[in-house]
Amino acid sequence: MTTTIVNDYFFKPDGDVEEGKAAAAGLVEAFKSEFPEVQLSLWLESTENPLHHYHITVFDNAEVIDRVKKSKAIEKFVGRLFPHIDHSTYIAPSCNVWLSDGHGIKPISHAS
Repeated sequence: MTTTIVNDYFFKPDGDVEEGKAAAAGLVEAFKSEFPEVQLSLWLESTENPLHHYHITVFDNAEVIDRVKKSKAIEKFVGRLFPHIDHSTYIAPSCNVWLSDGHGIKPISHAS
């Protein structure tokens, strides 16, 4: 069954948001080259608070999540992002997808 992880977190007021975005762009590249079973990696910034971010990742199944969690790509990403976020705000529930329509969603590149 397709599984989604919804990461919800805030950057620290003195955190480097651009470094976090660059880390995310690196993770997306790893998803594309190493994990074709990642169906979607969507990164969102709140319009009300630019320190509030979300990452929605859709995986083919739970086994892929386990492989990704153990990967060097995640290790590198966490090493770059985690120093900049407020861990007390971080949640990452795993959700079963019961309806999806991605028609018209186009890839968007992160401009460094």
